[in-house]
Amino acid sequence: MRLRNSPRKYVRYSASVQTDHGAGEGTLFDLSATGCRMQSNAALTPGSYLALHFEVPQAESPLAVEVSVVRWHKDNQFGIEFLRYAEGVRERVSDLIEGRETPVVANQPVQTELALDLVAA
Repeated sequence: MRLRNSPRKYVRYSASVQTDHGAGEGTLFDLSATGCRMQSNAALTPGSYLALHFEVPQAESPLAVEVSVVRWHKDNQFGIEFLRYAEGVRERVSDLIEGRETPVVANQPVQTELALDLVAA
């Protein structure tokens, strides 16, 4: 039995894949710094290369793995190994797995508390 190279975290993120043969949508599970498990109806077979984008709740933009490869396929689930990340994404994925990721919400006004002084009339 082969042991895993890196810790993984159970997640449920919306994801999209792009291959030379088309695009597909799915759900990403079991995220690690080196790969993930994905469920999709996309026609992916072991050895297929793809670009992967996934939505992290409350994050400003999707995370992108520029090059990944399908390592296994069973029913409509796939094991995906990450080969090349977009700039800064590997660190964000590691932060997510280790619980250090701070969600960034785009276009949300910063609320400040105002203190009013009472002025005697």
